[in-house]
Amino acid sequence: MNLHRPVGAKPLSENARADIARIQQIWSECRGHHGKTGPYLFGAFSGADAMFAPVVHRFRTYAIDVTPAVRDYVDAMMSLPAFQQWTSAGLAETLVIEKFEND
Repeated sequence: MNLHRPVGAKPLSENARADIARIQQIWSECRGHHGKTGPYLFGAFSGADAMFAPVVHRFRTYAIDVTPAVRDYVDAMMSLPAFQQWTSAGLAETLVIEKFEND
């Protein structure tokens, strides 16, 4: 994951679009069943949210068009103080791997 990559859409393969649709389905179903107790996948923040945190960043970085329900989840994740701290630490990282900078 490259936090320094400028935000912007890029052409996606059919497989990538299918993966994105499946992730949105998973997030929507989890929140549909458990979202009444909190804004995360299973209500309260859990390991599932931590696992999907890099995916939330990728959706933002590649300007993925999401459903309103998924937008609510992404916004909740991005407003989480721990997520913001993790993002800040990532942006402060000085290690650059050139072959991944233009992807």
